[in-house]
Amino acid sequence: MSIEKKNLAAQQQPQASAPPMATGPTPPTYMTARTLHIYRDGLTSRHMTVTDMDKSHPLYQVHRNHGSVFSSKPHMRITAPSPSSSSSDAPVLGTATFHCWSRRVDLTFGPNSSELGRAGFFTRSMTFVSPAFGGQTLTWQCDGLFGSDLVLVTEQKEWLAKFDHAAFSWSKEGKLHIVNGSIGGPALDEIVTSGFAMMEHERRRKASQSAGGGGGA
Repeated sequence: MSIEKKNLAAQQQPQASAPPMATGPTPPTYMTARTLHIYRDGLTSRHMTVTDMDKSHPLYQVHRNHGSVFSSKPHMRITAPSPSSSSSDAPVLGTATFHCWSRRVDLTFGPNSSELGRAGFFTRSMTFVSPAFGGQTLTWQCDGLFGSDLVLVTEQKEWLAKFDHAAFSWSKEGKLHIVNGSIGGPALDEIVTSGFAMMEHERRRKASQSAGGGGGA
């Protein structure tokens, strides 16, 4: 058989088709970035631990005072993991102080200070000026069923972080997804501190409504 006939025969043979491309929506970016896990000592515990993706390496410890705004201040401290059983020797990375007749929350991030305040009159979103993100105004927004989840966005409406609440769990508070896995240092401290401040603000607001107060912190 001539070379021309061989080439023609080869072209006429059925070719193996490529496997079909996967279809469907692309998973959200935060699902493939850095996920921090938040654990509490018990269902009613005022102390929590934030671990890295491996669920065993502690990154932060969260210490809440009793619910009253008249308790010692600051009402919440975010510290590095304590080298001992006492939290007093752990470096404080951030704090939050709440107010009885105001929705404002005073924040500190190391040597810097900021204020978590309402983004508008008819919204539960809260904003703060971020030193670590170049003075941008960042916004925590309520998300998910009953607004139990939270999303942190930039002035350009880009996601920085998302908190997913863990329902029906005795020991786990939830997950904090960091969209950009390379974020660390003071920027991560700000996200964690402001996020827990927002979570506590929502908890106090709901407790106030349940008690019939309807306002305050």
